[in-house]
Amino acid sequence: MSASRRTFLKSVIVSAGTAWAELRSNATASDGSAAAGLLSGNNSQLRPGAAPQTDASNYTRGVGVYPGDPREDFSPTLVEDLSTYRNLALLRPAYNSSSYDYNLTAQLVTDGIKHTHLPRWVRTAASLRGQLPKNEREFFLDHNPTSVVELRGPRPYVQVQLGGGRSVPEIDRVDLRAVVTGRNFKPAELSFAVSVSDDGREWRPAGNVTSPEPARVSGYPQGFARSGQLFLPSIPLSAVSQSRFYRIEFGIASAPPFEFGTQWEIGELAFFRNDQRVEVGGPYDFTSAWMSGGLGEEWVSVDLGARCTFDRVVLHWIARAAEGSLQASDDAESWQEIQPLPGGTGPADDMKLAQPIRARYVRVLMKRPTSPDGYILSEFEVYGRGGFVAQPKPALTPRADGRLDLAGGAWKLQRDSLVNADAETLSKLGFKDSDWITATVPGTVLSSYLNVGAIPDPNYGDNQLMISDSFFYSDFWYRTEFAAPQLARDQRAWLNFDGINWKADVFLNGANSGRIEGGFMRGRFDITGRLLAGQNNSLAVRVEKNATPGSVKQKTFESAGKNGGALGFDNPTYHASIGWDWIPTIRGRNTGIWGKVYLSLSGPVTIENPFIATKLPLPDTSTADVTIEFDLVNHEAERVKGTLRGRFGEGQFE
Repeated sequence: MSASRRTFLKSVIVSAGTAWAELRSNATASDGSAAAGLLSGNNSQLRPGAAPQTDASNYTRGVGVYPGDPREDFSPTLVEDLSTYRNLALLRPAYNSSSYDYNLTAQLVTDGIKHTHLPRWVRTAASLRGQLPKNEREFFLDHNPTSVVELRGPRPYVQVQLGGGRSVPEIDRVDLRAVVTGRNFKPAELSFAVSVSDDGREWRPAGNVTSPEPARVSGYPQGFARSGQLFLPSIPLSAVSQSRFYRIEFGIASAPPFEFGTQWEIGELAFFRNDQRVEVGGPYDFTSAWMSGGLGEEWVSVDLGARCTFDRVVLHWIARAAEGSLQASDDAESWQEIQPLPGGTGPADDMKLAQPIRARYVRVLMKRPTSPDGYILSEFEVYGRGGFVAQPKPALTPRADGRLDLAGGAWKLQRDSLVNADAETLSKLGFKDSDWITATVPGTVLSSYLNVGAIPDPNYGDNQLMISDSFFYSDFWYRTEFAAPQLARDQRAWLNFDGINWKADVFLNGANSGRIEGGFMRGRFDITGRLLAGQNNSLAVRVEKNATPGSVKQKTFESAGKNGGALGFDNPTYHASIGWDWIPTIRGRNTGIWGKVYLSLSGPVTIENPFIATKLPLPDTSTADVTIEFDLVNHEAERVKGTLRGRFGEGQFE
């Protein structure tokens, strides 16, 4: 076991499954210099020492891998491309020595997006504790009242620094949620005061509230607070503030100067402007860049998937390294220096190598930053030949009953921020989606990126921490083109969705065909008038992200954290994906088309919403009254007359 793996097992537990429709069997290991490489389904490039496949692979894809039946796996196959000269690092797994938070991670240096502005970040502190660690930094910013920062003393405080960004947000109000316990205080003695600063040293008062009334504790978890202990002060600021630093001080008027018997639990601190919440922390703000967690020696590496030949490396900096080197390796353990970083002051280092290099891993080692904020790298490009490209599974053919499952085939996926066309345009035949990734349907957005080899497998080691929470907090577009079957006279065509998360708008052949509201709602749309029977059709689905994603919970050896969180406000959804005792926070919160998508055919009348109720004459269980209910729906304008027949066990009815 390597030193980094031993350290990791003592400090963090993030290797629980990525829930439901996520996971591929990519057995790798972390090491002292870079995490292990991504494998690729049936064409896995196994690291030395990996277990060989056995005949069991004919029946299952591995423990914890969904779907388990290989016949239900519609993820693409990764095939070698030895001829095309291209950016080999594009959409390949990247790893880092550290990252400032759970958004600005290594994944973003290979996502193909180049940003030049400073990303936003948040730094929090508390009296007697100083700066809060990464895994507690957003406890009172995450919309979750049960994740709290505990304070003691007569006048404790919490502090928020708003770092980076293109501008500083305007704030005119601060709301709090605090539980006060300990000595026998009176609400009239309490005070909550906001101070602001531009540099964190010189402070000026900005607003205060005194003598707040206690809030009702009904609706909160049992044991959250007793009556008279919960306070929800709303503090208007005397003037609109655009400060970098905010300090909120809590006081009791009659408390002795060295009294520490009072405990304050701060469960929420929210900023507002014109009654609209100003989000700080969490995944709400996206900048495509990795930001280091320290100011010393740091590194970022890319796994090209196989030994490749490359002759050019381009680094796109936001805050560059003053000193460092470019390195290569075949095992992510022993590194060979290629050349020093060129230095300079420009935004990019375009390094044309003296001679081609052949290796699987490429790393940038940084030894000294030029900025007090550390190193910030937007993109890491490696040009050459080799590596893998995604090849989609063949599209399915219609079944005997006319059902056509839309799995495999031409499904593509793209982040909404990278799509410039409107819904009507991109849902028409011929729309250019060659720069979109191959999507796995059914499957979540995160699983699609895993299946094309763009991220490390979050099932293993600390790989989860390499994946950006803010990248996957986005709406995403799915699209595909398919050949529809012919329709007989009086037949109707239906487009069915067994499950999406969180919500979705559906477009067929340039027209809006319907909306799905909620993670466990099925969608069924009559597309008879829009389907091009016997011809090619185009389908596009805009999957909408959750409204309240919460902040990442990092499980540690000391604490698994509390179950659930702010994501519960969006139920029905995959609530556990915010983090539970058995699962870490899932990037993207399992958004995507996780259920089957298919076309089905019917006549003009359909049987819908069947419901069977049983009533037992307890304690007698030898007989039961059975009631069968359902809807008969006529989809034509004319009245229809017919006979309904059914069977329940041996009993028949009509």
